[in-house]
Amino acid sequence: MAANMEVKPILPPFATKQSDIRLFSPEFNKTALRNNMNLRTILLIGASLQAIIGLLPIPRIYVALPAILMLTAKIIDTALVTFNYKANPYLKNMMPKKTTAQPLDRNGDFSGAGKQKIAVLILGVKSNHPLGFFAPDFDKVGGYLKKMSDLLENDQTQESGFLGQSCLNKTDKNGANEFIFISYWRGLEDVHRFAHGELHREAWRWWESTLKQHNYIGFMHEVYEAPASSYEGVYINFQPSLLGATTYLKKDGKMVGGEVKPEWISPLVDANKGPMRTSNNRRGLKDRKDIVDEMFGERNAYEAVGTIGGSKAA
Repeated sequence: MAANMEVKPILPPFATKQSDIRLFSPEFNKTALRNNMNLRTILLIGASLQAIIGLLPIPRIYVALPAILMLTAKIIDTALVTFNYKANPYLKNMMPKKTTAQPLDRNGDFSGAGKQKIAVLILGVKSNHPLGFFAPDFDKVGGYLKKMSDLLENDQTQESGFLGQSCLNKTDKNGANEFIFISYWRGLEDVHRFAHGELHREAWRWWESTLKQHNYIGFMHEVYEAPASSYEGVYINFQPSLLGATTYLKKDGKMVGGEVKPEWISPLVDANKGPMRTSNNRRGLKDRKDIVDEMFGERNAYEAVGTIGGSKAA
């Protein structure tokens, strides 16, 4: 058996805490505005603007030209990207290999595959109103969400147990728009401690006192705790997302100019080969050699990869 193999993050340490989302940032607002309107509404707005321009006392060529030029520019840009004459903007920050997320311990160190438990909070908010997120008092909901998100994201000690969050947007079958926030924590006790904090209690008191007036505002949450060795995941051709977008404060970072500079460590590690190649190994469990051989078709490529968190990898 080989010596214990060190697992290193793919990304270099960050000088500041990273965040997958920032509520009400220009990018977030752009997505929210776009998804607040269905396709029919967008087409009607465009057609109305075109009709208004057509009423102006200008030559007809100027009525049609803006739409034609914008569509042509979009077609040309798409063609340039498709045929590799221009960099694909959708590939920005994409990880071009199979990676997996291995949460670090409270000191920001890798203590073994699957050694850390993780709690997951799924929080949903939606507007069952024709105005969507422009409905009355929905700005108050957004205000409380931003305050709570900023409180967690700006914590530079990570003592809250909050590790990071991602956001998904969807439209339900009735056409209502909703945001789903998925956050990761060190344990369920950290989620409960935050829920009983003053800011969350203030938001909850406001909601309870105005519930009858806001039957069009929807909230939901689910919370889970995954014990050590009971979860794993892989990301292929993905930007850092979900658990892979969390970061961990390195408590004993490098000494620079007489002081220890903070370092924030990504949990993403290589899963193409070696100790993170299989689901069991990513959870710190043993693999059957014959199953690994059959899966990857390489009899000798997965031997003697060492020990993961105290368990022999293969």
